[in-house]
Amino acid sequence: MCKTIYPKSRALPPWKYFHGLVLSLFLLIFVTGTSLAQSKNVSGVIKSSTGETMPGVNVLVKGTTTGTASDIDGNFSLSVPSDESILVFSFIGYTSKEVRVGNSSELSVVLAEDLSSLSEVVVVGYGTQQRAKVTGAISSVGSEQIRALPVPSLASALQGRAAGVNVTNSGSPGTDPIVRIRGIGTVGNNDPLYVIDGMPAGGLNQINPADIESIEVLKDASTAAIYGSRGANGVILVTTKKGKIGKPLVSLDSYYGMQKAWQTLDLLNRDQYIAFGRDLLGNAGAAAPARFNNLGEFANVDIDYQDEMFLSAPIQDHNLNISGGTENVLYNFSLGYFGQEGIMRGTDFERVSLRSNTEYKVHKRVKIGQTLTVAYSNRNNEPFSGGRSQLEHIVKAVPYIPVRDASRPGGFRAPDRVDGSDPENPVLNAVLRKSISQDYKILGSAYINVNILQGLNYKFLVGLDVGIGDSYNYSPSFNAGDFSISPFASISKTKSNFVSPLFSNQLTYEKDFGKHHFDVLGVVERQTSTFNSLNGSGQNSLTNEVKELQGVQNQTTTSSKTEYALISYVGRLNYDYAQKYLISTSIRRDGGSRFGPDNKWGTFPSVSVGWRVSEEGFMKNLAAVSDLKLRASYGETGNDRIGDYVYQATINSNLFYNFDDNLLTGSTISALANADLKWETTKMKNIGLDLGLFSDKFNLSFEWFENTTEGMILGVPIPPSLGYDGAPVANVGTVKNNGIELTAGYQLRSGDFQMSVDGNMGFVSNELISLGTGNTIFGPSFQGDALTLTEEGQPIAYFYGWIADGIFQSGENTSQQPNASAGDIKFRDINDDGIINADDRTNLGHYLPDVTYGLNATASYKGFDFTMFWQGVSGNEIFNNLRYHTEGMTRLFGASTVVLDRWTPTNTDTNVPRAISGDPNRNARASSRFVEDGSYIRLKNISIGYSVPNATLQAWSKGTISKVRVYVSAQNLLTITDYTGYDPEISARTGINSSLGTGIDYGQFPAARTIMGGIQLAF
Repeated sequence: MCKTIYPKSRALPPWKYFHGLVLSLFLLIFVTGTSLAQSKNVSGVIKSSTGETMPGVNVLVKGTTTGTASDIDGNFSLSVPSDESILVFSFIGYTSKEVRVGNSSELSVVLAEDLSSLSEVVVVGYGTQQRAKVTGAISSVGSEQIRALPVPSLASALQGRAAGVNVTNSGSPGTDPIVRIRGIGTVGNNDPLYVIDGMPAGGLNQINPADIESIEVLKDASTAAIYGSRGANGVILVTTKKGKIGKPLVSLDSYYGMQKAWQTLDLLNRDQYIAFGRDLLGNAGAAAPARFNNLGEFANVDIDYQDEMFLSAPIQDHNLNISGGTENVLYNFSLGYFGQEGIMRGTDFERVSLRSNTEYKVHKRVKIGQTLTVAYSNRNNEPFSGGRSQLEHIVKAVPYIPVRDASRPGGFRAPDRVDGSDPENPVLNAVLRKSISQDYKILGSAYINVNILQGLNYKFLVGLDVGIGDSYNYSPSFNAGDFSISPFASISKTKSNFVSPLFSNQLTYEKDFGKHHFDVLGVVERQTSTFNSLNGSGQNSLTNEVKELQGVQNQTTTSSKTEYALISYVGRLNYDYAQKYLISTSIRRDGGSRFGPDNKWGTFPSVSVGWRVSEEGFMKNLAAVSDLKLRASYGETGNDRIGDYVYQATINSNLFYNFDDNLLTGSTISALANADLKWETTKMKNIGLDLGLFSDKFNLSFEWFENTTEGMILGVPIPPSLGYDGAPVANVGTVKNNGIELTAGYQLRSGDFQMSVDGNMGFVSNELISLGTGNTIFGPSFQGDALTLTEEGQPIAYFYGWIADGIFQSGENTSQQPNASAGDIKFRDINDDGIINADDRTNLGHYLPDVTYGLNATASYKGFDFTMFWQGVSGNEIFNNLRYHTEGMTRLFGASTVVLDRWTPTNTDTNVPRAISGDPNRNARASSRFVEDGSYIRLKNISIGYSVPNATLQAWSKGTISKVRVYVSAQNLLTITDYTGYDPEISARTGINSSLGTGIDYGQFPAARTIMGGIQLAF
C-alpha cells in the first residue's frame, strides 16, 4: 500500500505575501475587465400565448447561476456574458423556452402553456418529486381550487376534490369536518396526519386557506409509510405560499356574502298541534292539558320556531398579501380576516391570521428560511342543553308559547305544567347561554439548507406548534316556566395549552449516471408534545352581572397533563432508468412513548415500482398516447392515536371505607396493564395506472387498493369476579378496506376560449374481519338499544335495529307483538321464531358511502371566467334520529306535518303509525323506519367573474394596478336528495365517538346556501 508523504509547511517571508497579493489583484482586474468588455445587457418582455404579460418568470443564463425574474409587467433585464449566451425562460404550468441572445439587446418571448402534468412538481414526504416519477397514490389540490369555496378550514376545501377522500362537514361555523381517506381502519381515531410545511401539526381551523399553495393527499404506503406510526389513516401535506423572484406584488382578495338555510321542515301550527295532542293523549286514556281548553293570553300566538332561530347571516373574508424577492431573498407576508355568522341564532366564528414566509441565500451554498403562522379564532358554539341539540328544541317547541316574556326573569317564556309538555326555548338557549371557544395558534419553523457538495444537501429544521385555548361557558339564572328554571348562574372556564417542538435532520443526495438517476434521503428527528389543562366551575346565586369565577359558590377545580414523545429514523431511495423504469423504497423506525415497554419501537417499510410504458420504443408510433404509466406499491403504516398511558394500570383513589368507625380513603387498581400493547399496523397494497392522451389534453388515473389493519386496539373482556372496573386494552382486531378510485380530466384551448372538465370517483368497502377475543362493540344508545354495532363480518358501526314491515290493521293477528294494536307498526320476524324480540334486530345500513365523487368545470373567454363544482355521495344510510322527535309520537311535543297522515280508523292507507302517548308497541324503537338513504348531489359552487383587460389597466392606472377581477358566486345553491331531514351531510355529534356514531342525525346544524360577491386586486 502506497502512502503519499506531504512536506512540512514553512513560513514565507512578508515580502512574498505582498508579492502574491499584488499578482492576485492584477489577475483579478485583468479577468474582470475582460469579462466586462465581453458582457452585454439584454432586456425584454415575456408574454403568454394569449398576449398577457407574465410576472415572476424565471430567466437564467444557461450553464450558470446568473438569473433574474420578470417584473409585474413581464419585463426583465439581465447582464449576459456574450452574444453566444442562451437564456432559459421557465414558469410553472408553461413549457420552458431557450433563446440565444445573438446580436439582440431587446427580446420578446412568448411562453406556451404546458398542458402536460408530467413536469409538475408535487410535494411528497420530506421533499418534492416530478409527477412523471411518482409511483404512489397522490391526489393534489391547488390554491385556485382551495379558494373556490368560502370555507374556514383546509379540510373543508378538500371535499369532492380528491378521489377516495370523504369529507363530512357539520355545518356549524368553525367546527372541524370529519376526514376519512380510503375508509375506516379502526374503532379508534381515524383522522389523517396533517403536515404543514414539514411540521406535523393540528389546529387546522387556525390555518387560513388563502395562505395555502397546494395540498397533497398521500393515500398509499408508498407515499404515507415515510410517516411511519402516524400514516395509517393517510397523510395530508399542506404547503403554504412562498415568495418568487420579482418586484413586490401586493394583492387583495376580498368577498362578502349572505347565508340562509337551504331547507326547513313543515311543523305543526297551533291548531294542528292542539288537535294532534288531544288524539295522542286520548288514545292513551289521558286527559288533554288544561291550557288546550283556554289559551287565554296565547290565543293569538302561533309561532314557527324555525323563523325565530334561522337567520340571514353574513360571511366575509379579506386577505392582503405581499410577496416578491431577489436572487438572495424571497418573502411572502399575508394578513387575513375571516368572519362567519351562523344561520342559526347564537353561533358564529371569526379568525385573524398573520403569516410570514421568508428565505435568504446567505451564501451560494447556504440558505436559511422560516415559516410562521400566528392566528386567533373566536367561536360561539351551539349550546347543547339538556343533552339536546338546538334543532331538537326547535321541532319540539309548543307553537302557542311566545318566545319572549318581559315579566319573567331572563325575559323569555317556556311551557308550564298546564301545557303538558316541557321543551326548552331554543332562543333562550341561544341568547342567555354562552359557550365560547377562543384559540391562539403559533405554528412555525426555521431551517438551514447547506449544499455540501454537488447533489448533496443537509437540512436542519426546528419546528414549534403552540396552541392556547380558552373555553368559557355561562348560563344565568332565569325563570321561563315550570320546567325551565335556573335559580343560580353557572360558570365554567377551561384553560389549556399544547406545545410540540420538532427537531429534524435531513440529508439528501441526488446523482445521475448516464440514464441512471438516484436520489437518497436520510432523516433523524424527534417530536414531543405536552398538553396541560385547568378547569374551574361554580355557581353564583346572588347576581347575573358577575360572570367570573371570583366569589362563586360550590367551586371545583380540576387539572390534567399528558406528555408524548416520538423518535424517528427514516430512509428512502428513489431510482429511475431514463425516466422509464421507476422504483422507490423507504423505511421508517419509530419509537413512541404511548406503547408498552416491550413494543415502543415499530418498523414501517414500503416499496413501489413504476413503468412508463409510453417511453418504450414500441409506443412511439402511437402519437395519441402522451403518457402511460403503470404503478404498484406495498407497505406498512401505523396508527399511534390511541391516547396516552393506555398500556398502564390505572388507579382509582376516590374510594371510602369504614375502619373502626372512621371514614377513610382508599385506592384500587381499576384496570390491568398491558406491557405488550403496540401500534395498530395497516398493510397497504395499491395498483395504479396513469394515462395521458393528445399531449395530456385528456388524462385518466385509476387506483385499486386494499388496506388491512392488524392489531386494532380494543378492550378485552374479563370476568367481573376479577374485580376491575375496566377491561385492559390489547391488539386483537383486524379490519379490511378495499376499493377503486378514478380521476379523469379534459382540457381545451382554442384562441381566446379555454375550458377544462375534471372529475373523480372513489369506491370503498369496509369489513371487520376479526375481533380476536373482543366482544361485539356497541355504539351510541337509543331508547336503551345500541344504534350501531361492530362485529365480525360486518362494516364498522353499521346501523342496528328492527325492520318495519307495515302497519297492523283492525282484526289482524298481533300475537307476535303482545303490546301491539291496530295502527301500530309490524316488525319483521327475522329468525322466524314466532315472536318479535331483540333477536330480530339486523343490519340496517352503514354511514360510509359506497361512492364519493366530485365534478369541476371551468371556462374562460377573453376576460370572462366561469366555474361550476358538483360534489356528492351515494350508497350510504343515515339514521334520522330527528325524525324520532318529529314523528315518534311517544309523548306530547311539537311535531312535523307528517303526523297529520297518522293511522286512524278512518285513515288506514298510510305508513305513519297511530299517535299514542307512551308508545306501548315501541313504534319509535330503532328501526328501518328512521333509516334513510343519505345519497345526495350538491352544486357546491358556481361563479362568474370578469377580469379587466391588461391594456385597459395599464392605460387607466399607469402601471400601478396589474389585476382587477370581480365575481359573483353561490354555494350550496342546489341539493338533490331523498333525505327528509334538514341536510343529508351528517357528521358526528359533539361528545360521540366519530368512528362509532357518524351518520346519526341528532339534529345537526344544516349547511348554508350562500350568495356572495368578491374582488381581487393586484398592484
